[in-house]
Amino acid sequence: MSLFPAYGGGRTPAASSAKKTTKPGEEEPATGANWKKNESYIKKHVDIATKEPESDSSSSSDHSEEEADKRKEDEVTKTKKLPPGKPLEFDATDGFYVDKLGNSSYRHITTLKKPARPRYKSRMKRLSDREYNSHGFSRAHSKFSRKRSRYVREKLVDEPGEDEVSRLQEQLTRTKVLVQQDPEVLDHWLQLHRLLNLNLDKANRLAVAEQQIYNLETALEHHPSNQQILRLYTHVANATYQASEVARRFEKMLKRNPFQYTLWSNLIMVTQGDMACCNVSAVLRIYEYSMRRMHVGHNDEITRRFIMKETDEIMLKLFHNCLLFLRQSGHTNWMFALIRLSMELNFPYLTFECLGARAAREQPLIGFEEVVLRSGMPMPEIWARVEQLRQSYCFLPLKDRRASSTDVFKDKMNDERYFGSDKLVPYVHALKSLNNRLHLVLVVVQLMKLPLIRSACLADKLNPCIEDFGESEAIEMLFAAMVDRHSYAVASLQYEFDAAMINLAREMSVTPSYMPHLVGHKLYAATVSKMLLKCAEIFNGDEPKRRLLLILYLRFQKLLIILHKSMGKLTKKYFKNKRTRIRKLINLTDNRNVVGFYTEQALCEIEAKNYRMAFSIMGRIVTKKSEESSHISCVDTMHLYLVCAELHIHKGRQAEAIGILVSLCLGKHVPINQKTVHSKKQVLEGLRNAEVMVRAELNALDTQPAEMTLEEYFLPNKLLILLRAICLIEVLNNRRRKEARKWLNDLQNDQFGPEAVKDSERKRFIREQIMEIQMLHLRLSFLVFGQVEFYTGFKMIKLDELLEKGLEEFPRNMVFLQMWSSLKTIMWYRQRSRLIRTKAGVASLVHLVVAVHHRFGIVDDNDKFSKEATRMAVCNRLISMIETFLPTNVDRLEVEEEHYRILRRNSIYWRLYMMCLSKTNASFKRSKDVLVMAMDECPWDKSLLMEGARVLPVELASLQDLMTEKEIRVFAMPEEVDVLRGL
Repeated sequence: MSLFPAYGGGRTPAASSAKKTTKPGEEEPATGANWKKNESYIKKHVDIATKEPESDSSSSSDHSEEEADKRKEDEVTKTKKLPPGKPLEFDATDGFYVDKLGNSSYRHITTLKKPARPRYKSRMKRLSDREYNSHGFSRAHSKFSRKRSRYVREKLVDEPGEDEVSRLQEQLTRTKVLVQQDPEVLDHWLQLHRLLNLNLDKANRLAVAEQQIYNLETALEHHPSNQQILRLYTHVANATYQASEVARRFEKMLKRNPFQYTLWSNLIMVTQGDMACCNVSAVLRIYEYSMRRMHVGHNDEITRRFIMKETDEIMLKLFHNCLLFLRQSGHTNWMFALIRLSMELNFPYLTFECLGARAAREQPLIGFEEVVLRSGMPMPEIWARVEQLRQSYCFLPLKDRRASSTDVFKDKMNDERYFGSDKLVPYVHALKSLNNRLHLVLVVVQLMKLPLIRSACLADKLNPCIEDFGESEAIEMLFAAMVDRHSYAVASLQYEFDAAMINLAREMSVTPSYMPHLVGHKLYAATVSKMLLKCAEIFNGDEPKRRLLLILYLRFQKLLIILHKSMGKLTKKYFKNKRTRIRKLINLTDNRNVVGFYTEQALCEIEAKNYRMAFSIMGRIVTKKSEESSHISCVDTMHLYLVCAELHIHKGRQAEAIGILVSLCLGKHVPINQKTVHSKKQVLEGLRNAEVMVRAELNALDTQPAEMTLEEYFLPNKLLILLRAICLIEVLNNRRRKEARKWLNDLQNDQFGPEAVKDSERKRFIREQIMEIQMLHLRLSFLVFGQVEFYTGFKMIKLDELLEKGLEEFPRNMVFLQMWSSLKTIMWYRQRSRLIRTKAGVASLVHLVVAVHHRFGIVDDNDKFSKEATRMAVCNRLISMIETFLPTNVDRLEVEEEHYRILRRNSIYWRLYMMCLSKTNASFKRSKDVLVMAMDECPWDKSLLMEGARVLPVELASLQDLMTEKEIRVFAMPEEVDVLRGL
């Protein structure tokens, strides 16, 4: 029969019997001549009156056809009847073949072997079958369910029955009575909020939320400064009402209690994080009012009853958030102008000229702009590069309107870079207490992208409440573990991870920055260095604080050496200039006798691979100190001995390291460049002497205040130095000894246990550092002997279990995050789930990304022909991880939802998402949807909009209009660039 029955004469018997037969004597027309004509749509006229009677031959043919039809009906009745289903779109009168039954021969391929043979699964065996659930018994779906069980180990909570509901309703009634009788009990209010959230009456969610808000407002009248109730109130209000209504409620509460940082930060974020309300002027008005209110302080009897000793702490937090907002919105000129005014206001005896713009420093900008303008690139690319160049060079404010770095559009540029007193004074106020001056300096230094927070305790002291406010968008802040290395004994295990971190920072860094691959990095690095030296002059009368600022300066120089070395830009000339500047600084009269400065100088030489020079520096200091006294009495000298011993371990010289450590424990000087052999008796004597000193330090710890000063976080600690020395001796000398490990475990459980450190900031910090020493002990055992004896106290424990415990208690510790991300011996799902559960904000996300690159880095080295496939695999895995936190993920866990509340306000999260989409050649629609979602969460962030312009050049005009609408700083107007290109 014909493939196309409507064309031609090929017909089935049933179809031909229904049509008119040919007359006798006429020849049947050839089918080939009429194949182009479709006769199905031609209506033929039949004249009934002139129709001739049918012949006998036709009757006989009809009789034979009826018998054939009966036989077919008998055969159909013998077959199994199909179950009733959906009606078919065809019947038996169709003139083409319909495959109603599956042919099993099509499911087997005899020419292929079994491993290469594709498997064909029938989802609908018959067309009349009902819809089939493909996930019912699918092996892939069962495998997916098994993987999900790794993350979700809790069973689904069934809906409560009638008895349970009645019991909970009775409990709710009793709780309401208890709240009225004893409103001063906090637990009653929290239990009432939890029971109302269950919605036992199945009421409208809006009604339930309003009832919760009413009860929380009543609770705040009795507990006005309780942070737990304040967080519950802000969370319910943000989820219930629109931004304007939430802001009105927060303003009403702030009139009654103006000294709550939680309310101020949420009020600011309601305006700053809303796409419709976000505007630089509107946000700054709230900052102006809040900081003026903090400066005025308690001015009436109503506000005096709130528990608040001083307002400097809140004002410093608000000042930090204000400068962070200006930096993220591109107003770096405004930010540095506020920094300069605040420093000169609180330290009137100094002038910070290093924060002022100079035309001579910005001269290279003109040459770079001319190269870009004459490059012939598309206009969007030219504008983006000119904008980045000006942002790199023109970040400092002008002192007057006449100073300028270029003659083109001179007045316009000067007006935007000059700030009068009316733009600065409302946001800057003098501190009320002189004890907070160092806090102000560290806030300023941190906002200049200097990574100085390595400890979780220090992070809680300087940058608390990350869930209320967006974190820093500076990727450079994650270099803290490289600036202040945990231990040089195991530094070789971190070099690969450091390289992966730096490679990620190259893609995510934003100008102005000191990253060596960016244009203008020298100007910004020089500004930060001069600022640190200027801040050191503030504390000329306070030696610990002055030393702290100079140590930060030396560590910043060390970071620059590490970055230049990692990017292949560490030249002899560059390092020689660094070495000369460091030597000039140390040779000053006030710095000549500070041992800690020489230690940092030696570490700079170590990072540049000049081991001989480093040991020479430390040897000269030890020789000089041994001439002054035969005993080690200075904590800085003890730290120098410890660093020297770790460097010997790093170089594989264990005997020299043991000799230096034993001398440290005995408190006697020894030449560090010579091999000193100690007997077992001397080693045991050194350990006993160290234990005596440790017990003395533990006894003295009870007499010290519970709160630590900021400088104590950065300076060496004698107790921690001795504990680390004891552990290193035990690993190198006799790894089967378990006294030190048992001792550390006892300290962690008793004197520095979880309950003992709750009310003591000092003990909590020491507990964190002791946990770092335990991890160093295990890692060094693996590095030296190739195996680890997982014994600490009375139970077996592995490094990954110890790290999980550390991340649970100290989630923002950079050493723990780096160690966990660099592990390659654990399964990926464990590594991923732990970082997701770690409440460290964007730090945990970035370490998760670096862990992916770190794992796939092995594939790149061994397989040179699959780099592109590996890169795509990395991007796809990153996209999958990023989408895990999104609200569009129906399988999102509660932990991931809480993590998203922090990540959604950080541009690093969204920029990383768009960057991975662009690398995988995703559709423009998908990238645009992500950009719209990102702008809805971070409408003030300039780096996010610039990334959107790079990924979606078509939307550049709309993004530029959005920058103008939100008052985001634009250094190069499109019209200006167009005119400059035509010159």
